[in-house]
Amino acid sequence: MTEKGKRDWSEKDLRKMIVDQRRFLWRDDMIDRISSSLNLKHGITAVDIGCGLGYLGWTFWRHFGEGGTYIGVDCSEKLLTDAREMSEEWSNGGNACFLKGEACYIPLQDAFSDFTMCQTLLMHLERPETALAEMIRITKPGGAVMCMEPDNLSSSLAVPFSSRPSITLKERMFWFKAWIIWAEGRKRLGKGDYGIASKVPKLMADAGLVRIDSRVNDIPGFIQPPYETEAQRYSLEKMREHLDERDEEEEKRWWKEYKECFIAGGGSLSTYYRIRKLAEEKREVNTEIILDQVRSGSYYAGPRPMGFFCFTGFVPKRTKEK
Repeated sequence: MTEKGKRDWSEKDLRKMIVDQRRFLWRDDMIDRISSSLNLKHGITAVDIGCGLGYLGWTFWRHFGEGGTYIGVDCSEKLLTDAREMSEEWSNGGNACFLKGEACYIPLQDAFSDFTMCQTLLMHLERPETALAEMIRITKPGGAVMCMEPDNLSSSLAVPFSSRPSITLKERMFWFKAWIIWAEGRKRLGKGDYGIASKVPKLMADAGLVRIDSRVNDIPGFIQPPYETEAQRYSLEKMREHLDERDEEEEKRWWKEYKECFIAGGGSLSTYYRIRKLAEEKREVNTEIILDQVRSGSYYAGPRPMGFFCFTGFVPKRTKEK
């Protein structure tokens, strides 16, 4: 069962993003707390849906991998091939394997897994409730289900303090409205929900999970001279690349997709062209200003809420606990 609007995450730029963005995504102590709350133990079987390159496997391996089994499921054979090779570096003491399959039709039997997980998966699906039901189906009674999902819609509306050129309140409200319309169109086209995080606890409850809980990623993400951390330097370099190495083909693809979603969300064609014109004008004026700040080491950006959540729940046991 294939989801509409699904992108090929094995494409060069998207594949690189999968690797790069996850380097600084969760703190080790947060992973430790999540693992403790889930009662993860070495020797269990864990399944990762939409595994990509196996990020959740190597992230949680130290909590279950000794004598354990990790199975990554993804629809991209290209990503799975790379994931198999990469897993040889982190799966010592246990077994890591990978299967091709869809999130809404997982190729595993009922009650197979002790721990079933996903990250940034539900946000891309037309039917996240179907994928969650499949995750629950393959999980043993008493087993844990974990979904790590962002609320990109809310976090995108934040107004961080920074050295970037300021915009007027009227312009900001215009951008906010345009973003909300785009996100609504994305949902209507079956491309997924960028505000999915706020809905996950209800999805879990409706699907029958119990002891539902959540944790929020505690990395605020600021950039401040003299850029002492690797994460700050990485963010600064990505910004410089984005501004200095313009990919016109990628921009054309992005605007085409944006237009499709914006119109589907109820936006007008004239407003779309207004958005594009304003964006291009701002880029032309602001790019060199921001690049000069980056090059001179004067760029800064205050903490911005990430809005990334870890939701957990348990499959009810068939008999009451004594």
